[in-house]
Order: sequence, then C-alpha cells, then structure tokens
Amino acid sequence: MLKSSLLSFALFSVCLCVLFALPTVAQVPTLTQERNNQIQLTIERSEESFQKGEQFFQAGEYAQARRNYDRALEIILEAGIDVRSDARLKQHYQKLIEQINQRQATLTKQLPTPLPLSAQAKDEMTDAQAAQLAKQNQSTNPGQPGFSSSPLDDIAKLNLTDDERKATEAEAKEALLAAKIDFGFRPNALVQSWINYYQGRGRTTMERGLQRSGRYMSMARRIFKEEGVPQDLAWLGQVESAWSPNARSWAAAVGLWQFIPGTAARFGLRQDFYIDERSSFEKATRASARYLKFLANRYAGNWELAMAAYNSGEGNVDRAIARSGYADFWEIYQRGLLPNETRNYVPNILATIIIAKNPQHYGFSSVKPVAPLSYDTVLVNNSVDLRLAAEACDTNYEFLLDLNPELKRGVTPQGFAYGLRVPPGRGKHLQNWLVRIPADKRNSWRLMTVQNEDTFSTIAKRTGVSESTLVAINGGVEPKTGQKVIIPVGSNIRTVAQVAPKGSLSGGTVAPTAAGGGYTKVIVYTTKANETINDIAARYGSSAKDIAALNRLSASTPLRAGQTLKVPTRGK
Repeated sequence: MLKSSLLSFALFSVCLCVLFALPTVAQVPTLTQERNNQIQLTIERSEESFQKGEQFFQAGEYAQARRNYDRALEIILEAGIDVRSDARLKQHYQKLIEQINQRQATLTKQLPTPLPLSAQAKDEMTDAQAAQLAKQNQSTNPGQPGFSSSPLDDIAKLNLTDDERKATEAEAKEALLAAKIDFGFRPNALVQSWINYYQGRGRTTMERGLQRSGRYMSMARRIFKEEGVPQDLAWLGQVESAWSPNARSWAAAVGLWQFIPGTAARFGLRQDFYIDERSSFEKATRASARYLKFLANRYAGNWELAMAAYNSGEGNVDRAIARSGYADFWEIYQRGLLPNETRNYVPNILATIIIAKNPQHYGFSSVKPVAPLSYDTVLVNNSVDLRLAAEACDTNYEFLLDLNPELKRGVTPQGFAYGLRVPPGRGKHLQNWLVRIPADKRNSWRLMTVQNEDTFSTIAKRTGVSESTLVAINGGVEPKTGQKVIIPVGSNIRTVAQVAPKGSLSGGTVAPTAAGGGYTKVIVYTTKANETINDIAARYGSSAKDIAALNRLSASTPLRAGQTLKVPTRGK
C-alpha cells in the first residue's frame, strides 16, 4: 500500500514538473501564426518599396520609381506563399498592380506621344485619355481583350489523381533514357505521373501545345543554342504560355516566356508607351535563355533548380536551399519548401520534354506541328501605322499585329529603330512605299487601291484632297485600275475606307461572300470590349461569315477593343 502510494506520488510529481516545464499554448507559435507573421512582413516590405517608388515618382525620378514599383511586386512573388491562398496578400498585390498602372498612365505623359490617330486627337494626352490608358493597362485580368490566360494559372490548382500517381522511379528513369534529353536531371516517379496526366485528362492540352510549338520551336532552339542553354529547355515555352505571345498570368507576367516587368527590365526587354518586348518572339526568347543561364550558373549547373527559380524567383529557391541544407530540387520538394505552382512546374516541364521528344511512343503520333513562323524584317526609323504597312504589303492589319505582338498602339515606336515583321517576300514592297512617304507622315497617310474608272479627279472628290496634291504626291501619272495611290489623309485613319467605292477595300480585294450578299455599302466599325463578330453581324443585319471574309478572319476570331472592322450592310 505504501509502495503504491509512493509510486502514485512520484508519478504525480513528474507530471507536475513536466506541466510546469512546458510553455503554455500561447507561448508556442503555431504554424498558422508563423504564416500570418510572414504574410504581414511581406506586405509591410512590399508597401515600403512601393512608398519609396512614390517618393521618386513625386520627385520626377521615374526610372527609380519604376524600379521600386517592380521590387514591390517581386517581394510578394518571391515570398514563397501562394498569393491567391491568402485574401490579404491577394488584395494587396492587386491593389499595387492597380496603383502602379495609374502611375504609368501619368508617366506616359512624360514620353514622346505618337502622332494623333484621329482627326480629333490633340498634341498632348488629356487627363481623360490618361485615365483611359490606365484602364486599358489593367493587367490583373488575364481575360482582357487581346490576351489569353497562361497555363501556369491552372498548374497551381491542379491535383494529380491516384491513378495518375501510379508511377515508379524506374518508369521515370526508363523514359528519361529513351528521351535522350540534352541536360541532366534526377529521375523521379512524379515525372511519370505527369506523363500519365497528359496521356489522359490532359491530352487536349498536350495536343494543342505540340501543334502550336511548330510556329516557334525552331527559332527558340536556335536562340537557346546561341546562348549556351540546353535546347530541350525551349519546351519551357509550352508550360509557360502554351506558345502564345499574348499569354498573361494572374501575376501580370506576359508573353511566350512569362516575364514580370522587373525581371524583363533586368534582361533588357523594353516596356514603354509603344512597345512591350515581353511579347516579342525573338527578344523575349533570348532574354529567357539568358535568364535560365544566369540561374544555372547560380545553382552550379543544376537545371532543375534553375527551372524552379525561373518560376518562383531566386529568393524562394535560395531560402528553400538554406532551410533544407540541400541544393537539390527533389529534396526541397519533399520538404514542401516551394510554392505549389513551382512544385508542379518542374516535373511538368520534364514530362513535356519527354513526350515532345518521342510523341509517337506516348500516343501523339497524329499531332502535326504547324509550319514555322516565316517573315521578312524591315528596319523602320520612324513611327509607321500598321494599317499603312498592311496596305503596302497586300495583307491585313490583324496579321501584322500577329507578327508584331509587342506593339501596343498599332504603330511602330518613335525615337528608335524597330524591326517590323511583314509577310515573307513583302519586305521590299513596304520599303518601296516608305521611301515615297515623308517620315513624319508614315503614321497618318494611307494607300488606296484604284477602282474601275477612277481618276485623280474622282479620288479628289471622294477624299476631299485636292487633285493637284494627289497628282504631286503620286508622281503625276494617271492611276490605273488595281494600282495603289498615296492618300494624304492627315490624321483621320478612317477616311480612305469610308470613301472607297461600295464593295471595295483599300487593299484592292473584295470578299466573294460580301460582294454577292446583297450588300449596298461597307462601313468601318470600331469594336468595343468583349464584342464578337456575331454581335456585330446581328447589329447591322450582316452575316458573321461575310464580315469575317471581308476582314480575312474567321467568324470565331477574338476581337480586341478598338479594333476596326469593315462591315457590309444593306443600308442606303
């Protein structure tokens, strides 16, 4: 009995000691508290950088302001936290994007403005125009006209199924050896799991990417080789953007290679009123290769870590390595030290490369890549309206925008030389016309194709331009049907289309369906946000098919706000 009592007392004493030795619950920071503290610190550091940018902005030091604004965004993206998983962080990030875009609208007043694009345009940007520009530049909505969503937005949310995860490291190793990839990486069963995903529910995504890759892959491999980067890493473009130069992510990353503004500036990509080179084919590809090489050098030639840092930023990977003690992607993956998007990103790219290197083996033998992009490049030193360039090259405005996706205003930049891409074999056509048009008129004057029985006199009556001016500008030789003449339309870019004879186009072609559809005239229509060709057809009693044919588009082609279309109507 005594022994039992002593034992009970001893146990009670031990429990009491342990109880008082342990800190209270309030003294032990929970994981949730640590995460909240990290989020709060990230917001504070980001806001501090933004406020520094504000000080530089108020002082007129715009380059310094831009650097601090970019850093404010990068602090959030490099924090190792999925921004969309926390309402405060997401709200703060989106608020920064909005505020920075508002400042950018004011900054554009400090840049050389393009020549006016309408008869009513003024020499200076008004406050209303600046506000409109800010609205147009809102980059938090990847679905805005002219942009497509980045596949990266889906990767972060995607969870592999149990069936897809039925994979072994041996399978991954076998796939790696068969693919003969031109850089080293460690086989992991997760790579095979992503191969399983693409062979199943992700099949459509893979088919679309393999098909579209043909447009850019030869160019990307050439540039990666020139920069000393493994050429197989060019398949990163499929995961980043699905090979769309207009892809935009929730984080305001843009282009084939999904650069955020700050990283783009670090690697020499120009972003101003006229141009955003993040959407450029060749320049953004070269910047991507250089960034990957920089990252590989940082991580002693480890391309898996380089890819992880490309996605999440060097800061996240550096911290993960420091916390784990391993400079190895799969080690920090297993410890959950990277954002979820990055955890999916690296094995996703490796799986994509393996499939792309041997599509027949994985069931994609029916997929045929599209033809490589082909074009001439014409160096222009002054601002040129793409509508004039399209008329000179016998093509359409939309196709030139497709070839030059970095141009934000439909004109080439002022103040520096720009290599304008035009359809192959048409570069000489453009050069021949540009030498006949004064440099300061190339973003306002237009070309018009002469119709039956046209003379300088009849053209003068329709355009309001004096006959003597037309004769002088066009060399004095009476125009022949099918030839082009220069029309000095001032700044009114619609004049030529509005005065062209019924059923005619300034490019000299008439769509057969439009010509034979009982239409009496063709009007020029400026599209609004979220409009479709079907919407416009319904408004004017036209056929979507006829509108598409008249503008050399398909009826399902997405439209951008502010885009001009020729619309056949049956009006008087």
